[in-house]
Amino acid sequence: MIDNRQNIINATERLLQTKGLTRLTTREIAREAKVAEGLIYHHFKDKAGLIYEVVTARFSETTKLLQNLPLQVGTRTLPEILEDVLYAIYCAHYETVLMICSIFSDRQLMTQMQKIMEERNLGPRRANEGLKVFLQAEQRMGWLSSSVDPATAAKCLQMISLHAAMDDKLMGYAFDASRVRREIRDYVQLLMTGMEPHPAVLKPSAFKKMKKK
Repeated sequence: MIDNRQNIINATERLLQTKGLTRLTTREIAREAKVAEGLIYHHFKDKAGLIYEVVTARFSETTKLLQNLPLQVGTRTLPEILEDVLYAIYCAHYETVLMICSIFSDRQLMTQMQKIMEERNLGPRRANEGLKVFLQAEQRMGWLSSSVDPATAAKCLQMISLHAAMDDKLMGYAFDASRVRREIRDYVQLLMTGMEPHPAVLKPSAFKKMKKK
């Protein structure tokens, strides 16, 4: 049986997805959850705190995955692990991007949400820490180039999935797991091989010009 707190979170998410933020009131939430309006404030400090819980609930599994990522070091190839990570990040953002965008449109609410994240020492940077630590460990084992900055790579990987999810959701593309997996695999492959031409495939004249520079 779902407790009242989770019931309120679920009702709020349904309303955010169907009616948006501008029409969201605690009275409407209470009606959707079939509880007294005062019960909302028993479980949550204010509407901002409730919306924060709605958004973070969608990221709970992905957050756990990122936090436990260092335990996967050496268990599979680096591209295989990164594909799963980016896919999880994509899925979480695909489900929440419209809610997050609506929060950005409300300056007061956005300020309140930022304050909550600061107080709890949470947010995208904290969630990204597990991926950075994982890449550092893979780097020590020789599976990642020593010239790569793990923090920059972790942020880049996260942003790829976030942007892909936002683009698909805002354009109204239906979720297609096989397509998303295929695209993510291509992104990972691109990052693993890099964009610089290898000297072996350069024309001799081009290579000489690069060396002169």
